[in-house]
Amino acid sequence: MKGFQIALLMGFSLVCYNANAQVSEEQLQWVEQALNEINNNTDDTKVLWQYSQETVMPDMIRVEQFNASLPGSERWILVTENGETPDKNRLKEYRENQQELLQDKDENTHELAFSDLINLSTLTLVDEEGDNVAFSFTPNIDKLDNNALTGTIYLDKSSKQLRKILISNTDELNPAFSVTLTKFELELGFDVFEGLVMPARTSTTINGTAAIFKSLDSIHKVTYSEYKILDKPQT
Repeated sequence: MKGFQIALLMGFSLVCYNANAQVSEEQLQWVEQALNEINNNTDDTKVLWQYSQETVMPDMIRVEQFNASLPGSERWILVTENGETPDKNRLKEYRENQQELLQDKDENTHELAFSDLINLSTLTLVDEEGDNVAFSFTPNIDKLDNNALTGTIYLDKSSKQLRKILISNTDELNPAFSVTLTKFELELGFDVFEGLVMPARTSTTINGTAAIFKSLDSIHKVTYSEYKILDKPQT
């Protein structure tokens, strides 16, 4: 299993520029290389990581630690919830939930690597001022109408390393029967840890309804820190 892949589960900014330009072969290679790099760095068959993860949800702030050298559901450790250390019962419940998630992921979850989010044939240069080079693209997200989505990818102008991916909707989305999303924003931020580009933060904002009356409004933010390489990348 590859770490950091984006699991698209059915549980559930647009940035405007004045002028767009066709990408050159060299610019396309920049993007391909940046995406290949993040895919390799987050592939635990090539490099094993240990890190901390803070998840902020509307009703919970959860801190967890991940250790890729441990087997299966033992990789995740619950540290705190809303600032409190969990008791034995909560830790047992958490471990059982991790086992269920692992089983569900193996059986039912479609995982999408970072590179799979982007349709490279739709890349368009939109900005190369400042510290970043920005390209627009049509996203590739299963179960969503990609014609109602727009995306922007940012590379560091000097190193050509991945810095940020933004995806948002331009029209209503209907990912499931009786579900309507009026707002969908996904932001993926990246930085360099231990000399390798890795995810630094993610943010998902959803506004919508299910079965007309149930609100799906939600903001979900995750911050990654304290990265440590447990096994060096293969050369």
